[in-house]
Amino acid sequence: MCGICGVFNYTNKRRTEPGVIEKMLYAIRHRGPDGSQALIMDEAALGFARLSFIDLSGGMQPLCNEDETITMVCNGEIYNYRELSQELAGKGHKFRTKTDVEVILHLYEEYGMEFPRCLNGQFAVALYDDRKKQLLLVRDHVGIAPLFYTVTDGKFVFASEIKAILEYPGVERKLNLKAVDQLMNFPGVAAPVTFFEGIYAMEGGHMLCIRQEGQLQESEYWDVIYEAQDEDKGEAYYIETLRERMKASIARRLVADVPIGFYISGGLDSSVVACYIGKYLLNSSYSFAAEIVSGGLDESYFQKLVCDCVKSEHYSVKVTEEEIWQNLADVIYHAESAVKESYDVAAYLLSGLVRQSPAKAVLTGQGSDEFFYGYAGYAVDLFRNMQKGQMSAEECEANERLWGDPYFRYERNHPQIRKINARIYSESLRGEIGRFSAWAESPINLDRVKGLSSQKRRSYIDVKLRLADHLLGEHGDRMFFSHSVEGRHPFLDTELLSFVISMPDKYKLKGTKEKYILQKAAEGIVPQEVLKRKKFPFQAPGMSAMVKKSDGGEFLSDSMIKKYGIFDIDCVKEMKRMYRQDNFTLMGAYEIDYLMIVMTVTMLCERFSLSV
Repeated sequence: MCGICGVFNYTNKRRTEPGVIEKMLYAIRHRGPDGSQALIMDEAALGFARLSFIDLSGGMQPLCNEDETITMVCNGEIYNYRELSQELAGKGHKFRTKTDVEVILHLYEEYGMEFPRCLNGQFAVALYDDRKKQLLLVRDHVGIAPLFYTVTDGKFVFASEIKAILEYPGVERKLNLKAVDQLMNFPGVAAPVTFFEGIYAMEGGHMLCIRQEGQLQESEYWDVIYEAQDEDKGEAYYIETLRERMKASIARRLVADVPIGFYISGGLDSSVVACYIGKYLLNSSYSFAAEIVSGGLDESYFQKLVCDCVKSEHYSVKVTEEEIWQNLADVIYHAESAVKESYDVAAYLLSGLVRQSPAKAVLTGQGSDEFFYGYAGYAVDLFRNMQKGQMSAEECEANERLWGDPYFRYERNHPQIRKINARIYSESLRGEIGRFSAWAESPINLDRVKGLSSQKRRSYIDVKLRLADHLLGEHGDRMFFSHSVEGRHPFLDTELLSFVISMPDKYKLKGTKEKYILQKAAEGIVPQEVLKRKKFPFQAPGMSAMVKKSDGGEFLSDSMIKKYGIFDIDCVKEMKRMYRQDNFTLMGAYEIDYLMIVMTVTMLCERFSLSV
């Protein structure tokens, strides 16, 4: 994948200055260190920063069709491009390159706006049709490849990262308080919301068409669609089919003209990917792991088990508390987001390790938990009748509005969290919470969860609120590309997903045993000790450790808190006193680290010069 940017002048024909596109490309040069190129047309300008994987000598973009009426830039990988190329060549289409993404141009010529349905991959596409005077933006099915946009002074401006959009003259730099409130309430920020007021994230599975008259038309071409009842084909069928589809998915992601590696966390998901590679696909490979040097967080023993099984050339980086605080500001810059866990730093250091190796891309286990019911909440939902009596009328009303079910609790008791948030926000913002509240309306399409089991409902919500813009976004894509590395995710293959989505709940969650069918498909391939270990969430040290050593530093100082007026100074002081207590601990994956939110929101405002 690479980095893309561009401008569409939909109100006039004034050409974009080349220097503007150059500045935008320079801001995302880390995404494409292998070269850059721009094309300035009358109404549109497209820029491309390249990270080369296929057709190293001939794959530079922008790309044009045969008569040069359609021009495209694409950040992505199309994993079924060989089949598509053969089909399109049979229909008379002429290919100029051997790069995978050229099929998009010809698919658009052949099928028009229906072309994204043909693709299996991870991609963010900007396609300008000069005949129709329209710009088309498309983001891949789940939302692996990022794409952001804004409208300013009659111009539509887009890019792979927000920092490129901020280089366009006149774009306002203002903090979006709704994003802060989403981070307080949900796993992360969910598209179309970003931390930058007036700058929006494309949603996965969506297309946006902008026409010369200034019309913006958004449409959805794909979503996770669960059925209330599934056909049951038997456990043996699901195990064998899952194995075959996993092998095919992983094999597709190993296609490149450069070396590809994989991450090893010590958990089931990355181990499945690694061990399938070792058993079926490659004789030698590169593996990478982050070792958290902190009590109870070290998984190096299980990582070594997998390495020994795969016999990979292994690289590891030890992540200390000191390194976390030293690198956090750079992480926030690349993430373009505040965070509430420090594990983005581990991901940042890990991609730096990959950069020092021959590999240019890595396969991960991301996406397994959300589709195979791997989080604790899926088992907790089994005891929902016991929970009903613990829920107040206020919480039931909030759950109904947010999740379409009064007795479905996602992560938190939201009215209770709102009371905590109200104390953390500054006095001037408390009376305005309704203006930027994360739970004033549902962040998901409630029609998609009607009549579903609690497990399917939770899976859909996890995909939208945890996976797409958090784990694949600021924690994934932005940390990979901070060091010019690409992440590839076999569990998010569209052919594999269509199969997993149709699978009955009982094969994913058997009793309280999560990811049952995945464990069965891994038997004889993944080491038994890894299969038998209890789920261990990827964690890193929280703010308590930092506050005890340095009182939180400048970003938690009274002067910094007062400067932006977002948070209450006295409340921050009270939290710092609590965090400094010897017996204070946070259950990393289950409790909110509010001081981390406060500090990284302030970091974000400082780094990008945001007003409030």
